[in-house]
Amino acid sequence: MLKTTHIIGVCLLAAGLSGCSDRDFKPAEGMPADQLFAQACASCHGDNGEGKFGFLLSVAGSELSTGEIVQKIRQGGHVMPAFPNISDAEALAVAEYIKSQ
Repeated sequence: MLKTTHIIGVCLLAAGLSGCSDRDFKPAEGMPADQLFAQACASCHGDNGEGKFGFLLSVAGSELSTGEIVQKIRQGGHVMPAFPNISDAEALAVAEYIKSQ
């Protein structure tokens, strides 16, 4: 029963996140990291990185290194899509912003 409940929960979370972000997002040149986060990340991770859908999506004060966060932004994760149109410099700025929250 617990396994079935877990599977249903994961499926519901994945379905809820499927429209969570726009893979085709392309930030305006020179966009500050806080605005980039607000436009590309806050729909899932909350306005301040606290996790819009609960603690699982919290990124504020992440224990990941900035390099690991950049990699996650560029390549995606389990349910997080990759953001191929965000440059390495922009991803680094967002990673540093996340670490400062």
